[in-house]
Amino acid sequence: MNANKRKYQPVHMGKNMMRNQNPLGKMGLILLCSLIAGMAFAQQPSISVSKVAGELPTEPFAPAWQKAPALDVAVLPQQMTQPRLEEASVTELRVQGLTDGKSIAWRLSWADDSPSQNVDVKRFSDAVAIEFPLTPTASPFMGQKGGGKVQILYWKGLWQKDMDEGFQDVQDVHPNAWSDLYWFAEGKPPHRVPEDFKDPRSHQWFIAKQAGNPSAVFERSQPAQELVAEGWGSLTPQPESATSALGIWKEGRWTVVFSRPLTTDDVNDYQFKPGEKGQLAFAVWQGDADNRGGRKHWSNWTAYQLP
Repeated sequence: MNANKRKYQPVHMGKNMMRNQNPLGKMGLILLCSLIAGMAFAQQPSISVSKVAGELPTEPFAPAWQKAPALDVAVLPQQMTQPRLEEASVTELRVQGLTDGKSIAWRLSWADDSPSQNVDVKRFSDAVAIEFPLTPTASPFMGQKGGGKVQILYWKGLWQKDMDEGFQDVQDVHPNAWSDLYWFAEGKPPHRVPEDFKDPRSHQWFIAKQAGNPSAVFERSQPAQELVAEGWGSLTPQPESATSALGIWKEGRWTVVFSRPLTTDDVNDYQFKPGEKGQLAFAVWQGDADNRGGRKHWSNWTAYQLP
């Protein structure tokens, strides 16, 4: 056999299809999945968003949520691209929506035996996200290049713990840890973040923060983040966020509420219109099952109806 010739193996449906590394094959796979998603979207029931009188409830266990219609949305392990999730640990999300005519709130709930809200070696955080299409033809699987832009609202359990209990430093995970000398840090070792790092000169030791990484912040105002994407590997945080969130773990379930105005001035924000029928998709990560990054559960487009 000629050594310069490449040996091709047939690509079968199933796992082999998901693992096809050919760029044209990947594009065909995206288009096929988008077509399937569109067919499923047309056939499935929709989330009926109810209108409330008075203040919009943003607390996960506010009484108004008990009367809001709920839809159980199936989620599957992400196996289209690396890194894949080989085994599912979550099967569905329960989704509800409420609006007061000016803002909208989405309530997501899923089963989880124990909360994962710290990160360390081989420890990951629980998380959940909502995705909206910024272009009509966007794929529910992170959009696609060349006209498939999506917006994503992302909540993380670690960030919620930062909000509830204060910034989670190394000493919180390893109480007997000892930190090295940090120039311009205040107080006595082991230094705590952010209390001992008020002097801007002391920040030079935090490489991610100095590089402008939006996840490397000492004092977080919200446990949620807004992002945009046009295909795998293009996820980009938005400079400004109109979304707030609150998550509570109780009796074996996470319940998270996202809230934001119906309309904004940001071209990268999805805009809601009264009376419209739209679509959204979801993703969920279970930290104690080693979910992180692309190792997640995700859904097809799900329809919603605004009052």
